[in-house]
Amino acid sequence: MNSTNERKVIITGIGGQGIVFLTRLLSQTALELGQGVVVSETHGMSQRGGSVISHLKINGSDAPLIQRGSADVMIALDAGEATQNLDFMRRGGTVFVNSAEGLHAGLAPHLERLDIRVLNYPATAVAVELGSPAAANIVMAGFVAAFSVLGLPYEDMIQTLKQISKKGSENNLRAIHAGFEAGKKMNEEEMKHKGHEVHKGEEGSKVASVSPS
Repeated sequence: MNSTNERKVIITGIGGQGIVFLTRLLSQTALELGQGVVVSETHGMSQRGGSVISHLKINGSDAPLIQRGSADVMIALDAGEATQNLDFMRRGGTVFVNSAEGLHAGLAPHLERLDIRVLNYPATAVAVELGSPAAANIVMAGFVAAFSVLGLPYEDMIQTLKQISKKGSENNLRAIHAGFEAGKKMNEEEMKHKGHEVHKGEEGSKVASVSPS
């Protein structure tokens, strides 16, 4: 993140996946915390239907769109859309993707060169298991909240979700909790792995970066 605490977030997926609701959840949470918010949506075409991209700027400039190569975070509800919009990411950014497999293996050299971290989680499958197939966007919100990259505390996100969920609020709360717990577990495992790497590095062994699966 940058020194001004500005966060530039790309939220992308296919029409019908709840991109607008997810954007509203994040932007409303930021507003409740007294942070400045600028949101813009763009719509394109994709083979599977309408491609939807939300540009969310927290504590940033008033310019509506995020420039390519400058986004801090991407939240992708579709792996294909994550790939299509990867050029929005800045060096050292973080991509959260709704996928059991992550991004295509062929992208690994590009991601490594730009030090872009990819964190994947099968939010759609989890939402189906919870009996709420349409809540994959909420599952992803909880998953992202566990990593603190947006500066939006999970507890505040919960309060916003209760306010804006008119229907199925209990289902949404279960969904965001499932995502958060999974993200928290992954985050803890990642921290343990990094600690192990530091220990190996101090012993003079080669230190390698391994992305969580």
